[in-house]
Amino acid sequence: MLKRTDIFPAKAKLPWYHRPIFYFASVLFLFALILALTIVGASRPDRAVAKKASATTTERLDQTVHADGQVAKKLDQALQDNHFSGTALLVKNGHIVLHQGYGKANVEKNEANGPKTTFPVASTAKILTAILVSQAVDAGKLSYESKLSDYYPNVLNADQITVRDLLTMTSGLKQSKQPDSFTSDADNVDFSAANAESSGGVIGTGSGWTYQPINYRLLAGILMKVTGKPFQTLANQAFNQKAKLGIFFYPTFKKAANFAKAYQFGSESERDVLPVEYQRETGTGNVSMTTGQLYQLYRLFFTNKLDKNPQQLLSQHLPAHYVSGLYGYGSVYEGHGIFSGYESNTVVSNKGKNAIILLSNQYDGDHSFEKLGQQFFTELTGQAAP
Repeated sequence: MLKRTDIFPAKAKLPWYHRPIFYFASVLFLFALILALTIVGASRPDRAVAKKASATTTERLDQTVHADGQVAKKLDQALQDNHFSGTALLVKNGHIVLHQGYGKANVEKNEANGPKTTFPVASTAKILTAILVSQAVDAGKLSYESKLSDYYPNVLNADQITVRDLLTMTSGLKQSKQPDSFTSDADNVDFSAANAESSGGVIGTGSGWTYQPINYRLLAGILMKVTGKPFQTLANQAFNQKAKLGIFFYPTFKKAANFAKAYQFGSESERDVLPVEYQRETGTGNVSMTTGQLYQLYRLFFTNKLDKNPQQLLSQHLPAHYVSGLYGYGSVYEGHGIFSGYESNTVVSNKGKNAIILLSNQYDGDHSFEKLGQQFFTELTGQAAP
């Protein structure tokens, strides 16, 4: 007798993808895949942590952080009492305890200074030139012992001056005459080379050390010669395209939305800065940064992200303590810059985990915030600032 198929349906042959063995195999495969990905992730925790930390740091470095802790609150009050105009960043053990602006970035537009405000950082930017030198050394295009005579043979004593002497400003050179016009960075360096004079210092030693920007203009010229690229192109490639810092170079920074104009101290009178004053600072300071960008630069440098061996770049000619845009005493480093109404003050230690950065758009010789920065760095860390 035939079975009724509506009550007793005939057993149909299941497709392969509906069979139990297929489901079992699929579950087993997914389990193995998850296990493999977990093992790979665990073997590379540094990358995951670095990515997370980078995102967090980038976010926080754009934000205002009100004073957190006794030292930060004291600094906040001291900056207000001393009529500081600019942005202050205070970091302890990698934790931001203060990051806020004071005064106006643009009086006419009623724009306040803040974490996103960008300031010309003057001589503090010399570390950029030094890092580019170290990268050229790493690439085999240059040596710390290369002679200046290989690139600018007509400079006084060029056959006795090394790249290291230029980095430490112990070349015995100075430049009294400054250009009153600008054609290109290369021509600017040629002008410096043609107007180099003796500073009276002992070449290659810390004796007779003197602060002379010509050293870094010549370094910029050497970099252009060994790479065949304009200086700003080199800097943009290294610090913006690769390091993702987002810093500005002249004349672009004058057009930046958050650019801080310079004012007479304690007033709303804007200072007059001639274009050539910026233009002639090739390799020595025609750069604009926020406090966060400058801090991130130091963190990358001191953690070997920009240079394979930062300690080699920081080798000094004692008794002088200056090298690569920093004054170094033990593990504490200080940077300082002054330029036509702007002042930058930085103190950094512990591979960048401790830092104070003060960028100001009101400066004159009687109102420097360098000592205040040193004082509060010491209060924050217990380490003596240079």
